[in-house]
Amino acid sequence: MSSALEVDPNHNALLPEFEARLEPHYVTLYNKHIRGRKLAHEFTVEENRSNPVILSFGIEPGPVVGKVERLNITVSDGAEIPLVIYRPTEEQAKISAEGGGLPPVHINVHGGGWVLGGIADDDSWIKNAVAVTGCVAISVGYRLAPEHRLPTGINDVWDTLVYVAQNSADLGIDQTRISIGGFSAGGHIAAVLSHRSRDRGLPNNGKLVFALMVIPVTDANALDTDLQVRNDTPYSSWKECYYGPFLSYARMSWFYKYALPLPITESVLLDPEISPIHSKNFKGLPPTLVYPAEIDVLREEGLAYAKKLQDEGDGWVECVVAKGVPHPFPHQTAATPRAKELVTKSTTRLREAYAGLLKRS
Repeated sequence: MSSALEVDPNHNALLPEFEARLEPHYVTLYNKHIRGRKLAHEFTVEENRSNPVILSFGIEPGPVVGKVERLNITVSDGAEIPLVIYRPTEEQAKISAEGGGLPPVHINVHGGGWVLGGIADDDSWIKNAVAVTGCVAISVGYRLAPEHRLPTGINDVWDTLVYVAQNSADLGIDQTRISIGGFSAGGHIAAVLSHRSRDRGLPNNGKLVFALMVIPVTDANALDTDLQVRNDTPYSSWKECYYGPFLSYARMSWFYKYALPLPITESVLLDPEISPIHSKNFKGLPPTLVYPAEIDVLREEGLAYAKKLQDEGDGWVECVVAKGVPHPFPHQTAATPRAKELVTKSTTRLREAYAGLLKRS
């Protein structure tokens, strides 16, 4: 990180109550790369764009895969968005082939609070998914807020899903085995589009067979219309982790300020396409893995969303809490065992989903 980001040695220092709960690997990582420096929410969006504050530390490059291609598609409002397509090697493709059939496809949605982040952020996880499952993976460069507030980014990913199903022959993928997933805001979009794909359907008999929601945002209504934590919020983690490491209340409310549709009203906060936990129907959704972090303001809403799937849904669901780590842990595969556990669990479940093995008992 550049020296311009440095403030003083105690800026963003871990509070003792969190340091005692964090696993030692993450404490070392945090003190080396974050303590004493500004975080993204302490800059304007413009400053972030001109000098990005990225999670470039602690990331393993991921295994070798086959060809990586770039493609621009035109979405429903006429805009062009970029896709990066990762293809398996010939040997990797054999993993998912059924009688010589085409490989399945995973749609990856990056995080960054709908405001930051980019199409290459999840490169390491994507390459692991391709290597383990033999799928084709497509990372979506959806448009960001505040230039394009929600639901623009959601619609861009939806249009990508439709495009992939509609053009499966040209893309060389099996449209009856589509998965979707992402971290943080990407997990939120995966949740929203799980419901939308069930309700609207996908062309060409396209089918969503798995959804991955890591450290997901599921309920903007945890905050009020002034973006303050509600006194009666049902999610204890918003108060417990108010000053938590990395994704504090201040940071998450900064993202909401720039991303939510204006004006921010109660109906916006309760809109199921903003807050998918307020969806009316949890049946008919794809097998879903929800993966919150323990030291995270979003932990309890992630758990509550998984419970909704379990109690009101009829599909396979699994929820795993990453112990002793805060919100951005999924990227730090070279620095914390929790990130490696996530890679193993999520790619294993993805492979099982493509094989049709994830059934509700």
